Order: sequence, then C-alpha cells, then structure tokens
Amino acid sequence: MSKALLWISAVLLAVYVIKTEYLASKTYEPFVAGCVAAGTATQAQCECLSDYIHKRYSDLDVQAIMDGRLGGELPRSKVEQDIRQGSQLCANP
Repeated sequence: MSKALLWISAVLLAVYVIKTEYLASKTYEPFVAGCVAAGTATQAQCECLSDYIHKRYSDLDVQAIMDGRLGGELPRSKVEQDIRQGSQLCANP
C-alpha cells in the first residue's frame, strides 16, 4: 500500500512540475502589466483581455504582439481586430 502511495505522489509531483514549468504562460502577467500601465483599463479588464488574447494566440505570438513584430504569420489587421473585439467584450467583465 505504501509503495502505491509513493508512486502516486511521484506522479503527481511530476505532473505539477511539468504544468508549472512548461505549460504555464510566460506572457500572461507581462501582458496584463502592460495593459494596466497604459492607464486605459482596470486590472480586471486587462486580465479579461489577456485571457481573450491567450485563447487565440500562442505564447510566442503574444510575445511578438507585445514586441510589435507583426506581419508574416501574424497579420496586423487580424491582431488589431482581435484586440478590439476583446476590449469590447471585456469593457464590463
């Protein structure tokens, strides 16, 4: 019985480490911080917009958006449209 609990604990620890280190978004907090720093939205609105954008784009794409590297695979008009729609949706979260 104790070996089974030990194996379960090891598996759960491995899942936790993988989830926090490899599956967590590295751009979520910087996106929210940049949004709040702009001064045009509340913390809740910025978190809502970050959720909206992160559902549609990968971390690499979000980093490119924040860096202003749009074009090629990330057409500027599509990104601007998604940000506009997300902002309207999140105006009253």
